[in-house]
Amino acid sequence: MKKAGILLMLLFIAFNGTAQDGNYISKKKNAKKIVVMGGGGSHDFLKYFGIADGKILSKKGKNTVNYTEDNKELGKLIGDTDVLMLTNNKPLDANVKNTIFQKVNAGNLNLLIYHPSTWYNWKDWPEYNQELVGGGSRSHEELQEFEVSVIKPDHPIMKGVPSKFRIVDELYRWEKDPNAEIEILAVSRGLKSGEEYPTVWIVKHPKVKIVGNTLGHDERAHDHEAYKAILRNSLEWLN
Repeated sequence: MKKAGILLMLLFIAFNGTAQDGNYISKKKNAKKIVVMGGGGSHDFLKYFGIADGKILSKKGKNTVNYTEDNKELGKLIGDTDVLMLTNNKPLDANVKNTIFQKVNAGNLNLLIYHPSTWYNWKDWPEYNQELVGGGSRSHEELQEFEVSVIKPDHPIMKGVPSKFRIVDELYRWEKDPNAEIEILAVSRGLKSGEEYPTVWIVKHPKVKIVGNTLGHDERAHDHEAYKAILRNSLEWLN
């Protein structure tokens, strides 16, 4: 009975795409390989970006998703990665930085850049915000409800997303880099401040596809149906 119970549990995990470490391994021969990089401060990276978002990215076993907070592991994984999701605010080492740009400039690595990684985290890596993020945030409003408005409803990333919805999150005061070319898909407005900032955008890179998204502080974002729809759509658009 004990062995049977373990077998049933393993089958349940395999079928439902459940992971406790953010790693969802596909049995599909030509599965897309996605790496999620987390780590740093002020967020539960594994719980939300690794496990919750990883489940969506796995597409019920169609894609392989690996979550890590370790630079050396990321360096090993990135070689055959199709999509890199950056959610970290911890520093990346020089080798990883160089590899990311090499793969991006060769047209071999599409990017999802979410919440913590849309910040101006690293003064010694300005080209990251200029070329990959298209800008950045240096502050945010306090954690509270605000309103998100879709301004490009016909873009595939906004498919099925309500034209307006409210979410409890950190409203990042994100600003476009003066030299970046981006397309803003959704903006957020503070209900108290009335101030408005870009929330979802694409960076018009000549070689790869890049999606930026400032949402994602805790479960009130990651469990939100609009957030999940945007993540699913973003992955489809990258592929």
